[in-house]
Amino acid sequence: MQRDSPMRRQRSSRSWIRGIPSSLRSRPHLHAMAACCTFPRPSGPSIPPRAIVRSLRLCGTPSRSGKPRKTLATSWEMVNPSTWIFKLRQGVKFHNRPPVNGREMTAEDVKYSYELLKDKAQYSTRAALVKAIQVVDKYTVKFELSLPDPKFHLNVVDSLSPVIVPREAVEAPGGLAENPIGTGAFMLKEFAPGEGALLVRNPDYYLKDKDGRQLPYVDAVRLLFTKDPATDTALFRTRQLDVMRVSTLDVLYALMRTVPDMQLYRVPSFGWGDYGVSMALDKAPYSDARVRQSLSMAINREVVADVINRGDAALYGPFPWGLAGYTKRTDYTYASLGPNYQYSPQKAKELLAAAGYPNGFDMELEWAEFQGWTFSEFVQLIARFFGDVGVRVKLKQLETSTWLAKAAGVQPFPHTLAAFSPIGAGPSFMDWVYLRYHSSFPRTINREGISDPKLDDLLTTWRQDPGEKRPAIQRAIWDHLCRNVYRITTIVPPHYRISQAYVHAGANPYCWFPGYCSYEAKTAWMTEKAPSRKFEKFAQ
Repeated sequence: MQRDSPMRRQRSSRSWIRGIPSSLRSRPHLHAMAACCTFPRPSGPSIPPRAIVRSLRLCGTPSRSGKPRKTLATSWEMVNPSTWIFKLRQGVKFHNRPPVNGREMTAEDVKYSYELLKDKAQYSTRAALVKAIQVVDKYTVKFELSLPDPKFHLNVVDSLSPVIVPREAVEAPGGLAENPIGTGAFMLKEFAPGEGALLVRNPDYYLKDKDGRQLPYVDAVRLLFTKDPATDTALFRTRQLDVMRVSTLDVLYALMRTVPDMQLYRVPSFGWGDYGVSMALDKAPYSDARVRQSLSMAINREVVADVINRGDAALYGPFPWGLAGYTKRTDYTYASLGPNYQYSPQKAKELLAAAGYPNGFDMELEWAEFQGWTFSEFVQLIARFFGDVGVRVKLKQLETSTWLAKAAGVQPFPHTLAAFSPIGAGPSFMDWVYLRYHSSFPRTINREGISDPKLDDLLTTWRQDPGEKRPAIQRAIWDHLCRNVYRITTIVPPHYRISQAYVHAGANPYCWFPGYCSYEAKTAWMTEKAPSRKFEKFAQ
């Protein structure tokens, strides 16, 4: 810490925005065409992205008060920490398309969807605790949990939870890939494999704004699948793209020079979007804590922050700082992480020698391109740092679909994998820590297959505690994980979301991929200065 940098300075946690004229803040332009968004280009099977096929979940994302919004469910009750009852909103209809034809959503659909999807890798985290679902009546459903979860109502609001889908669409020829029907604000009109998708307004959407006007405001949304920042920025500069996420400060600065009236949110990350390395803990040498500690000490995290994002990043540990009781940005320090996170190549060499590797060892580090991250630069840095202490790294680039399968725990990785940490829904210790580190959960949840009896005991003690001792237990778990380094973490940059000046009220900007979150686009509106567009076909 020899010099001042954005990584070391305390930053405000408040989002900031510019470029919205005050005269436009009071009224939606109801006849606007649409906002456009970017997604990572799929490299796997040509099926619609999950954002298109998904419905809203039982509860919406938390409002500013911290309470879940009432969307598909209008109320919920904790009978006991292992039993929850949800009352469903009446009159919610699925998209009015065959084979569902706009029928009403009921409790049977909730039960069917959870039983269908709870074992799927992308939904298994939150559904892991669901033991049984009972239909009480047409609009009431009861959840029986395998473990007590007093915050279950908060933990079923995000993209880690099963979505509610109609049986008819799943069982029709082609399944949801050919019949992407839900209850959301937009319906799929056209899917162009490798290029994008066109979504149109759902005229029967059940939510309205505070003045009673039907949502969504815009008529359509065009999603563009892109693969590189150069394409994104070119589309944004020419106003073919209205909303996008910017992955680095360099790209952001370049856009600010050429699109000076754009709107920008900078949101410090709670934990999403970090850079790290997962290891095959069931194999030597990664089963040895000294090797893992050595690899962590070999990394100069200041250099990682400077190269990845000009220093605009925070140090990151085994899980979000706030969950360990570090609530001030000034606490995000090496002292809070311990010696295993401090750059010390000499100590790293000594640990490798003590573990029986005085001459280092060979490592394969797998990685992939993924929109929003610059893993190519990250893995080159890691290879250099590891090489400095004698670890010979072979970089192996994967197809994005294969990399995602490994990051999700569906496929194994033989040595190491450059990836972001397994994420949680919100500020939930159950989501970020208990499920991700307890040995009783499969690799689709516990990616590295961590199995540590002492850690399990700490996690179980935390779960069983009524609440008074939980903060101290969470700090003890943090310290234990920092000592054992089951996953190497480095930095977490902030989130930048930009939009054109004519786009207003694009809702919560904290969505990592514009268009992916259910709260994006449905409250957006556009001024008369928006370019005129046609939406009969995707390519228009």
